Amino acid sequence: MATTFLAYLLIACFLVIERLLRKGEQALSLQAGSSDRGSSRLLWVSGLFNLLTILLAPIFNTYDIGYWANALVGWIGLVVMIGGIMLRFWAAKVLGEFYTRTLRIIKGHQIIEQGPYRVIRHPGYLGTFIMDIGAGLAVTNWIVLLIIALTGVVSRAYRIHAEEEMLATTFGEQYKAYLEKTWKLIPFIY
Repeated sequence: MATTFLAYLLIACFLVIERLLRKGEQALSLQAGSSDRGSSRLLWVSGLFNLLTILLAPIFNTYDIGYWANALVGWIGLVVMIGGIMLRFWAAKVLGEFYTRTLRIIKGHQIIEQGPYRVIRHPGYLGTFIMDIGAGLAVTNWIVLLIIALTGVVSRAYRIHAEEEMLATTFGEQYKAYLEKTWKLIPFIY
C-alpha cells in the first residue's frame, strides 16, 4: 500500500511540474492546430481513464482482483516511474518553447536534434509511457497495468502518427533526413 500512495504522490508532482515546464502562451494553449486530428483530446481522455484506473487499484486489490501480493513489484514500479518522469522532463526541457499541449507549429518552429532527440523522435511520449507502466507496477495490480499499457500504446501511436505527419508536411526533406537517423520511440527496436 505504501507504493500505491507514493505512486499517487509522484503522479501529483508530475502534473504540477508538467504545468511549470510549459512556458509562454502558445505552450499553455489548449487550442489544437488542424494537424492535431483529435490526438490531444485522445491523450487527455486516455490519461484521465488511466488515472481513474490507478485510483481504483486499491479497491481491486482489496477484492484480490488482479492483485500482485509482492511488495517488490511495487518498489520496482516506483523506480520505473521515476525513470519515465526524468525522461519526460528532460525531453520537455530540451524542447523549450516548442513543448506545447497540442500539436501545432509555432513561429520559429524547428526540428530539435539535441538531448534525447538525437536518438529518438518522441522521448516525451516514451517517458510518460514508462511512467504509466511504472504506476501500474507500483499499485501492484496486473489488470491495471494491462489497461494502462493498452490505452497508452493506442493513444500514443495515434498521436505520434499525427505529429510525424504534421512535421513531415511542415519541414519536408529536413524532417525526412531526421527520420532516417533516429528511432521513433525505442532505440534499436522501433
